Amino acid sequence: MNFSKEEVRDLIKAWIAISLAVSIAIVGLDAVRTLGFAVLIRAFVVYALTVGVAFLSHEILGHKFLAQRRGLFAEFKADDLFLMLAVFLSFTGFVFVAPGAVVISGVTRIDTYGKIAAGGPLVNIVLASIFSILARSGFELYLPLYAGQGIDLITTSYQINAWLALFNLLPLGVLDGAKVLAWNKGVWVALAGASALLFLGII
Repeated sequence: MNFSKEEVRDLIKAWIAISLAVSIAIVGLDAVRTLGFAVLIRAFVVYALTVGVAFLSHEILGHKFLAQRRGLFAEFKADDLFLMLAVFLSFTGFVFVAPGAVVISGVTRIDTYGKIAAGGPLVNIVLASIFSILARSGFELYLPLYAGQGIDLITTSYQINAWLALFNLLPLGVLDGAKVLAWNKGVWVALAGASALLFLGII
C-alpha cells in the first residue's frame, strides 16, 4: 500500500485523538483528579491498543487496501473539526467518534463501491471473531488502570470491533451499510447479522 506523508500524519492524529477522547470519557475527570494524571496515560495506552487499532484496521486493511488493490486512489483524510469535537465532548462523558474517512476516487461501478465499503466492517468482524475465540478460550491480557482495577485487552478488543462493525453497517447516510445495501442486500444481511451476533455475545 502507498501512503503519503499527509496521510500518515492524519492517521496518527486521528489515532491519538480517538484514543484520548475515549480515555477521558471512560476514566472521567474525577478519577484523574483523585488518582492522578497517570491513570489517564494508562487508559490512553489501553484504548490506543483497542479502539485505535480497530479504527486503523477498518480504514487501512478494509477500505484503503481494497481500493488500491483495484487500482483506485485511496487516502485517509482526518476531519479536524470532528476530532476536536470528540475530545471536547469527552469531558462530558460522551463518546463521539467520527475521525475522518478514506477518500476514494475513480469508482464508477456500484459493485466496486459496495465491495470497498464492505471491507471495513468485514475486517472488524474478523478481528472480533478472533478476539471472541480467544476470550472464550480463557485468554486474558490485563493492563492496570488503578489499584484493583484493570482492563482486559482481549475482551475489550472483541467488544470494540463488534460494535464498530455493527455501527458502520447501519444503512444510514454516509455509513458503509448504506453503500453495501445499495450494492447487494444479501451481503449486507450476512455482514449485519454476523456483527449483531458478535455484539450480543451469541457467537
